[in-house]
Amino acid sequence: EAAPVEEASGPVDEVPGSSVVPWVLSARSEAALAEQAGRLAARLDEGESLGLRDVAHTLVSGRAGLEHRAVVLGNDLDELTYALNELSSGREAPGLVSGRAGASGGGAVFVFPGQGSQWVGMARELLEFSPVFASRMAECGAALEP
Repeated sequence: EAAPVEEASGPVDEVPGSSVVPWVLSARSEAALAEQAGRLAARLDEGESLGLRDVAHTLVSGRAGLEHRAVVLGNDLDELTYALNELSSGREAPGLVSGRAGASGGGAVFVFPGQGSQWVGMARELLEFSPVFASRMAECGAALEP
């Protein structure tokens, strides 16, 4: 007989051992990034109770990853709001990292998930006839070596 399963008591906004929350922002320009940070900080100043991790999830999954990016790290709403205000003013702050994303090649991606859908010799022809593929696979192999 199995042990009884405990029911969750409701949503939890804290992860044990991890109190830092990352908020990711991106925009087409530095000015737009600063404006976005300012709008988000103003929204937080309205006093509505928002789950820090809910906001983090929405910022990452609900928005496009544009060229100008920033990550605001904080343990609580005050730290996040402070860093957002500094970003909106063009100043540096603890827990704030910003920069530009590099140009993406936008090429094909191959995933061999290990779920049984691959077969022995898979990609052998690509390794033989595509120098770019062979080079990238060699890089992957080197990265996985101990």
